Amino acid sequence: MDADQSLQIIQDRYAFIFKEKQLDSVKSILENKDCFIVLPTGYGKSRIYFHLPELFEMTTTKKSSILVISPLQALMLDQTKKLQDMGITATVVGECQKDKGVADRISAGDYSIVFSSPEAALLPGLWRRSLTSGNFNTAVKAVVIDEAHCITEWGAEFRQEYSMLDELRSIFPEKTPFVALTATATKEMKLEIMKKLNMEQDRTDMIWMLPERPNLTYIVKKTTKQMTDLQWILNDIKVNGEKAKKTIVYCRDISSCAALYEYFFYELSESADDVHSRRIAMFHRSTAEANKVHVMSEFPKLDSKVRVVFATIAFGMGVDIADVEQIIHWGAPRGLEQFTQESGRAGRDGRHALSVVYYSSFDISKGRCKESVADFCKKVKCGKEILSDYFSLDNKPHPSTTKTCKWCSFCKENCECGCCDRLDYIDNIVSAQQQYKLQDEDADLHRHISDNESILLKENLLDFHSVLKDEDAPGCTHLNDSAINEIVRNAPYLYCEEDIISLGVGDIELAREILLLIEEIV
Repeated sequence: MDADQSLQIIQDRYAFIFKEKQLDSVKSILENKDCFIVLPTGYGKSRIYFHLPELFEMTTTKKSSILVISPLQALMLDQTKKLQDMGITATVVGECQKDKGVADRISAGDYSIVFSSPEAALLPGLWRRSLTSGNFNTAVKAVVIDEAHCITEWGAEFRQEYSMLDELRSIFPEKTPFVALTATATKEMKLEIMKKLNMEQDRTDMIWMLPERPNLTYIVKKTTKQMTDLQWILNDIKVNGEKAKKTIVYCRDISSCAALYEYFFYELSESADDVHSRRIAMFHRSTAEANKVHVMSEFPKLDSKVRVVFATIAFGMGVDIADVEQIIHWGAPRGLEQFTQESGRAGRDGRHALSVVYYSSFDISKGRCKESVADFCKKVKCGKEILSDYFSLDNKPHPSTTKTCKWCSFCKENCECGCCDRLDYIDNIVSAQQQYKLQDEDADLHRHISDNESILLKENLLDFHSVLKDEDAPGCTHLNDSAINEIVRNAPYLYCEEDIISLGVGDIELAREILLLIEEIV
């Protein structure tokens, strides 16, 4: 049976229609070609590999399976459940798999799709043995690297196995195609990922689209990042309850997540005893497992009680939550890759959605984020044009934005057509109550601290360190000489606990004490 006939059978069987780039990708893989695939969040990248075993079996008449390398346990479990609900045999290996009997069933060829972390697939042990022997191994028709951008982000020191994935070529049948899937990649990232996966330029099919989301409005707000900046979201929950707009607030660190969650928890008078009745939730690597399970099962529901999740970047990766209407970036993202990944989790059902960045001068100071992020926050030109230029994977000129796009802060502020609402839309939301109105985002948000005040601050911090040392307080180790020098140097830009924590002071109570010391001398 040829590929076109097989694809039609799959579409009829599962009642959907492949999109253009999905079709291009699947056909290339069926021709046993390596593929580098970059498609926007929400496009449906998972569909590309969901049906590969069935398609290979129809075109080759041989038992077929695939291995999917994935970065997160929550993502693997979610995808496995989705496949099982569709009637496709799938399982996951690694720390989250408690049933050791799965290893024997993998070797026996009982599963069409196996999800694995890089560590489980590469490090010696039960799971690697199950993947490298028996019927599963001989039946593997493709190795898919999902969220392939993690190779460049994590493969150096953190999770080193991400930089060793090319070793998988030696344990599967010769000419098994490798497929890199991601929503974000620059030219430099593409070259690095291809090198790490041993993909040859002239033998790899490139299938890509710019990360354009026409239903997303990008807004940037310069602020001191006071928690009351998010009062408009808090008010939405208070007034509308379960009908409040579904929102994800992405924070740069766990301490910021915790601080915002505590603030909302207190303001909403949430029940401390019943996690299932709360309107807010928190999700990061240190969140209790029971709470993670609750968030992952409840938040994707269209009638979810949870309306706001405070999270780090990992939340939502690869998980389809259709009705998220607002993404808040609490602090400038470190790169446009992270920004695009996070923003793309809104508006997946096609409705209009917001991506709002709250940033301070400190966030975009040298070394804190990439220059491209600083340009985006400073609104040097159309935000969507900045994203298109940054993520273009060819050398062809892309149409410049000669007319305002009407969907970013820059274009709304510079619109001269007389018909646009400029920034009234978001400003009316953000300024829902006059007492919470944000400062002028063009204001120069930093304190003036004289040399004498800097000297005094350093002396006070050294005295504070001595007190902590005498009391053998846990915070003593965080407030070392290096940290003190960083605090003094950056003091003009430190307005909240999160700013101080970002310098390496990993304790929110200690950060509050330091903030008081700064405020005492200015």
